Amino acid sequence: MDFLRPELQDRLMKEHFEFRKLMEEHRAADTRLGDLQRKPSLSAKESLEEVELKKTKLRAKERIYSIVQEASHRAEH
Repeated sequence: MDFLRPELQDRLMKEHFEFRKLMEEHRAADTRLGDLQRKPSLSAKESLEEVELKKTKLRAKERIYSIVQEASHRAEH
C-alpha cells in the first residue's frame, strides 16, 4: 500500500493486533483474487466470491488507512 511507510508498517505489525489482522485479511483476499483472476472463466459462485473478496480488500484497506493516519497523528504530537 503506497500510503504505508515501511518503518510504520513494521511497528504496527508488532504493536497493533487489529492492524496485523487486517493486513493478513487483505493479503489473503488478494491471493485468492489472483487465483480467481488466472482462471479463464468463473462460475456464478466464483464471480460472487470475487465481488466479496474485492469488498473485503477495500474494507480492510480503508481501516488500515485509518489506523495509519491515527498512528501518524500520534507520532507528530
